[in-house]
Amino acid sequence: MVDLEMPGRCSIFGWNESLGPMAAAMLNSTFIQGFELDDYHCVAPIHTSAVVLPSLFAAAQQEAQKSPEFPRPVDGASFLLAAIVGYEIGPRVGLGLRGAEMLAMGWHSGAIFGPPAAAAAVSKLFGLPAAIIEDAVGLACTQACGISCAKYESMVKRMQHGFAARGGLSAAYMARAGFVGIKQVLERKDGYLSTFSQGSKRTPRYLPDAICDQLGQRWEIWNIQVKPYASCAGTHNTIDCVRALQEQYPEQLKDLSKIRHITAEMAIQAFKHVGWKPERPLNAIGAQMCSAYVAALQLVDGEVLPSQFSSEKLDQDKVWDLVEKIECRAIQEFDFSYAQRLTIEFDDNSKIAVTLKAPRGVDPPLSNEDVLQKWRTTTRGVIDADRQQKIEDLILNIENVNDITVALKHLFEAETVNVVT
Repeated sequence: MVDLEMPGRCSIFGWNESLGPMAAAMLNSTFIQGFELDDYHCVAPIHTSAVVLPSLFAAAQQEAQKSPEFPRPVDGASFLLAAIVGYEIGPRVGLGLRGAEMLAMGWHSGAIFGPPAAAAAVSKLFGLPAAIIEDAVGLACTQACGISCAKYESMVKRMQHGFAARGGLSAAYMARAGFVGIKQVLERKDGYLSTFSQGSKRTPRYLPDAICDQLGQRWEIWNIQVKPYASCAGTHNTIDCVRALQEQYPEQLKDLSKIRHITAEMAIQAFKHVGWKPERPLNAIGAQMCSAYVAALQLVDGEVLPSQFSSEKLDQDKVWDLVEKIECRAIQEFDFSYAQRLTIEFDDNSKIAVTLKAPRGVDPPLSNEDVLQKWRTTTRGVIDADRQQKIEDLILNIENVNDITVALKHLFEAETVNVVT
């Protein structure tokens, strides 16, 4: 990407590079998605931070250096308000498409819900009027795309939210410049909702009223959860089921060679996304998107962290021996829920089992202290302690920052260690 793009005003996380806003939004979004450690909406699956924040970072840095069109620096409070708009719009648009139903249909849901979220957030930062915001959303929605088969051998899965970030950002810029977008793009005939819901087995296929239901009273941002594990959200209850059995039956699980078979039962929506049977060799993306693999990883290592998906660790015999014994099944009683049941059968015909309604991070959600501790643990050794503290201080006091672009440039451009190579 650096070879294709001219230098620009916008910082690239972890690199001593600055590119134009479109390239920066796409790359930074891809980097946020790169370790599967970000946030997600628990009903309408979208990694909102991976779409909204890179779009706003790029817009803020681009605009702060342009005068007189944007003569003032972007303060933290304005940035935060624009982000909240994007965090609310993305999931609400997803609810109009029945949320996780999109995964069952083969769409990468967040890449579909993301463009209008990014467009709305950047439009708010620009202070655009309602008619121009409608143009921006219309231009964004026609760029939406992302298919679930990207989770296998391809490297493009990480980039699909990046395409959404770039699309929403470009839509806001185009609309501001007078480019007319699709009016009533969500609800009109052959529009966003009717087109993306084709193939749905639900009746009705889409719910336009859900998008604005209790707008300003019920906040979807409260349903955005932070991941505790470095894997797809759909695998988290599998991991928690394994953890629960490890805590309850430590003696039975001391010798993993005595395991004969493992069954993981889940909703059809989760099964179609993460219940597939992996084949060796597997890349990091595939491993993080696969319940069978992360279950084996939790059994062997007792944790699921980014460093466990490095190239040299993805081909461990002891992990793959267990992967071959794991079978994922879709069962109707769990449909449209996070519930999972894990059963481990041993060579002596004994078995242990556990059923959990939701993973940690959803119920209960991570506390503020949990999120802060996750940040400190994940970045330890990846960036130096001084930079770690400065970024922490910036985020925890963002509403009081006078010029967010200065902080972004100084804190985010320095190089970082890649723990997954």
